[in-house]
Amino acid sequence: MAARDDLKPAEREYPMPYETIQIDHLDAVTTITLSRPPVNAVTVTLLEEVLAAFDALESRDETRCVVLTGSGTKAFSAGADLKASARTSQSSTRFRDLGRAVVDRLESFPKPVIAAIQGWCIGGGFAIGMACDVRLAASTARFRTGDAYLGVIPSWGMSLTRLTHFIGRNRALDLLILGEDLNATQAHEMGLVSRVIPEAEFVTEVARIAKRVSGGAPITFKAIKETVRAQYVHSPGAAQALETHWSEIGGKSEDMREGIAAFNEKRQPVFKGR
Repeated sequence: MAARDDLKPAEREYPMPYETIQIDHLDAVTTITLSRPPVNAVTVTLLEEVLAAFDALESRDETRCVVLTGSGTKAFSAGADLKASARTSQSSTRFRDLGRAVVDRLESFPKPVIAAIQGWCIGGGFAIGMACDVRLAASTARFRTGDAYLGVIPSWGMSLTRLTHFIGRNRALDLLILGEDLNATQAHEMGLVSRVIPEAEFVTEVARIAKRVSGGAPITFKAIKETVRAQYVHSPGAAQALETHWSEIGGKSEDMREGIAAFNEKRQPVFKGR
C-alpha cells in the first residue's frame, strides 16, 4: 500500500524522526510504511526503527490499530539488503537478533497489527509479514521462501520455528524445500494470508478493515493476542490460564459493560480500554 501523501499536516507525524520508515496517523489507525525503495530491503537501521516505532505506539492511546506496509507497489519487502555491505560475524548476529526481536514484537504488541502486502514478500519481509495478526494481500502480491537456493539459513524465528505452527508441517516443508514463488491466491489457500483483495480496491479495503479493527475492545485484543501466542510459545495449559486471567479482567471492565449496552441500544460501542 503506497504511503499516504493526502494526509493533512496534523495527521502526519512531524518532524519525521526516521530514515527508513514513515509513520502516519488517521483517526485511531497508525500506518507504518517500510520506506526503502524500490523493494524496501531490510537493514539493521530499518529493524531498529521498526522496533522504536512500536515502542512509541504502544503508549500512544490514540492508536488502536497498526497497519504495516511497504512503500510503492513493487514490494512489501524483498528481504535483507544483501548489497548493503559485506557482513562480519558480529553484524550478522546483530541482524539476526534484531530480526527475531521484530517478529517477537509484532506478536507481543498489545494492539492489532495488519500487514498490507503488495508486490514481493520475500525472506525477512516474509517473516515480518507473517508475524502480523491479519495479513491482507493485494491480488498482485507474490511470496517466496527460497533461502535454500541462496545458501542462507532462515534465523528470525519464522520459517524454521513458527511456520509449522501456522500452516502445518507438510506445507511448511513444501514452501521451504521447493522454494517456489507463490501468488496471492496460492498463499491464501495455504493459510499464509487472511484474504486477497483486488489491486484496484486494495488501499480502500485495507483502510475499511483497519477502521473496523480500530473500533474493537482493546482489552479483548490484548487477551486474544497473548493467549493465542501462549499456545505454541508455552503450552495449551498456559493458554488456558491466561484465558481465565483475561476473562476475569474483562468481566470487570467498563468496555464489557459498554459493549453490552451498545448491543442492546443498537449503536456502535465506544471502548476506552478499561
